[in-house]
Amino acid sequence: MASNNDITDEYKPISILPSEEELQFAEFLMNSVTEAIFWLGSDARFFYANDRACRLLGYSREELLSLTMHDVALDLPADVWSERWRLLKQYGSLTFKSQYRTKVGKLLPVEIAFTYRSYHGTEFSCVFACEKTTEVELRQALKQEKKRSQLRAQFICMLSHEIRTSLNLVLFSISLLRRYSQQWTEEKKRPHLEGIQSVVEHIEHLLDDVLLIGKAEAGKLNLKPVPLDLHQFCGDLVAQMQLMKNNSQHSITFVNRSNYNVVNMDRNLLQPILTNLLDNAIKYSPTGSQIDLELACREGNAIFQIKDAGIGIPAADRRRLFEAFHRGSNVGDAPGTGLGLAVVKKLVDLHGGQLAVESEVGKGTVFTITLPLFS
Repeated sequence: MASNNDITDEYKPISILPSEEELQFAEFLMNSVTEAIFWLGSDARFFYANDRACRLLGYSREELLSLTMHDVALDLPADVWSERWRLLKQYGSLTFKSQYRTKVGKLLPVEIAFTYRSYHGTEFSCVFACEKTTEVELRQALKQEKKRSQLRAQFICMLSHEIRTSLNLVLFSISLLRRYSQQWTEEKKRPHLEGIQSVVEHIEHLLDDVLLIGKAEAGKLNLKPVPLDLHQFCGDLVAQMQLMKNNSQHSITFVNRSNYNVVNMDRNLLQPILTNLLDNAIKYSPTGSQIDLELACREGNAIFQIKDAGIGIPAADRRRLFEAFHRGSNVGDAPGTGLGLAVVKKLVDLHGGQLAVESEVGKGTVFTITLPLFS
């Protein structure tokens, strides 16, 4: 038996059209739900779509209202639609699975519910559509979440190990200084004091890197470009790196190939990019070798190159080069955490920039960072 779905039998409005406020409230309710909602006539042509429907299919509302259900649902061509409409009128509602095609051609599995209505002799249907997560997609999502959980656990474990090892070195040096303070000369104490300072700087740098990665993944890092003299900034950074490392065994040079110096950049996010790359170059280069930082500005970009004559990066390691805590197979007992390049990649991506690596084992590495200049 056909169901009676004439709205006039359920509710008889005082006027044919509701007031403007009622229309606005009704549209607000339609746009507040999480499902995509379409209203369409018996000819399958859309005459209303809520915001969620537009986002789901990637069309503007004007574009969507110029289409029919045949254009969107691959399994509802005109001949199938006529039979579905007959069944809809007979039973009052239908629920089935379908596939929607978005504006860019992507296919979306959906579950849709049709409800038949008539108003003053005009037939139409309200359609609720909900994107369906396939079993394959669900398994992939679970697999990705498991991998993320494993990476987080590994991250915490390695971070704890790194900090504990560093603190043990500090405690050992303090213990020796306490025990032999009266007997040792200042010259003999100095290496232990410098070692403590070096370990503290290492922990501080490590925690800064962890904080940057955490903020980047949480979406809490924002670019704040200000006028910056790149020539002075890079020169000061190189001098600071040379001083912090107390490294007379490496020569760090800065070459400015840019025609202009003052640009708009975020110095707080640029500094860890260059610091981590220079730190790696120093760490993995032989005694007496030279490390170069070169700057160029062209086509609206700042281009930084860090060159070293170090141990190089094996081809097998480049696939995981920017993973947190991953270290090259040829680093030996050189100190390091494997966080530096992960930080660099996060910050370059945040800028919308590019990061290129050229390396040959035993001959050295060149990192090229291209960052857009802000107007």
